[in-house]
Amino acid sequence: MATSFPEPDAYGRDISRQLSERIRQVLVASGGWISFERYMHYVLYDPALGYYHNGSKKFGAEGDFVTAPELSVLFAEVLATQIAGVLTQLDDPVILEIGAGTGRLAEDLSAVLRAQSVDTRYWVLEPSAELRNRQQARFLASGVEIQWLEQLPTEPLQGLILANEVLDAFPTICFIKKGGKVRPLGVVWADDGFAWAMGEPEQGLSDLVVELETSLGYVFPEGFRSEISPTIPAWIQSISSTLKKGAVLTIDYGLTEREYYHPQRNQGTLLCHYRHRAHADPFLLPGLQDIGAWVDFSACARAAKDAGLDVAGFTTQGQFLIHGGAAERLGRLDGDTAFRAAQALKTLVLPGEMGERFKLLLLSRGLQLDPLPGRDFRDRL
Repeated sequence: MATSFPEPDAYGRDISRQLSERIRQVLVASGGWISFERYMHYVLYDPALGYYHNGSKKFGAEGDFVTAPELSVLFAEVLATQIAGVLTQLDDPVILEIGAGTGRLAEDLSAVLRAQSVDTRYWVLEPSAELRNRQQARFLASGVEIQWLEQLPTEPLQGLILANEVLDAFPTICFIKKGGKVRPLGVVWADDGFAWAMGEPEQGLSDLVVELETSLGYVFPEGFRSEISPTIPAWIQSISSTLKKGAVLTIDYGLTEREYYHPQRNQGTLLCHYRHRAHADPFLLPGLQDIGAWVDFSACARAAKDAGLDVAGFTTQGQFLIHGGAAERLGRLDGDTAFRAAQALKTLVLPGEMGERFKLLLLSRGLQLDPLPGRDFRDRL
């Protein structure tokens, strides 16, 4: 059954039309084909028209999706306990959040840590000027003190670097195994819209896929398609350079390498969200929908080790919240507040919802940390 999508308003249609025309011009200048990675960069990060910059509503009931912090303060409360265990081991610690979205997590974490008498500064690195303006308005109203950064600090910090639903939005390379060769999947203009098209084999991509196949112990079958994100290891390396002592916590939907590249998962993991409808068409309304790919946490762990970081914990969001005391915190509420919190907690922890799709990967440097609450899945990385 085909998914039906609400029509955008006139403002949204104009944004999408302008962005599509801009990408069409890039296609013409590039001989009619561009990589999907490049297309994804344009539709998400074009400075004026891209999804994260154009002013369209993204979060909440009127947006395209809801993140864990938006659902319940219980998420921040459990997270704060883990973060406090890092910050209390450091001198003059700081929290650096990468991509703060609506600012809800920063607001809740600041309040909970302040109530626990944990003293810390809170920094936000937000590449989207539009989202930064929304965050500033929110924090001004709530009295939360935040410092915004334009780039990663030049001086290494002591603290916790937090990335909640960041890595999935990194532009990714798509590929397909065809005729025994690795072919990049890219974008062309066909009829009246963008469409998939194979590109010519590229040695660099072929080498990356062969390296994957060697690690997995099997060759991808004919027609197998998936993604690979070399940007993520590079990001982890840059984050490592920023951290003198402390931890890095990434939270995202993702899989281990063997799950990600299982022969039965032969259509990749790209996932798009438009008005709370999840689908797999990245060419729908360019600039008005979120596009992401699931995170390969095994690749993240390898990159962390190569960068001199310890892999201190890896578990699912459901395990983390339940064993981190979310249910006990829920028990202290009553009435309608308790009912709403219970419904939100189900979404956060149930396997069919966010509980198993979302994972937490904790990296550290110079600290002795207990594993994350819940079952430790580091052996699967």
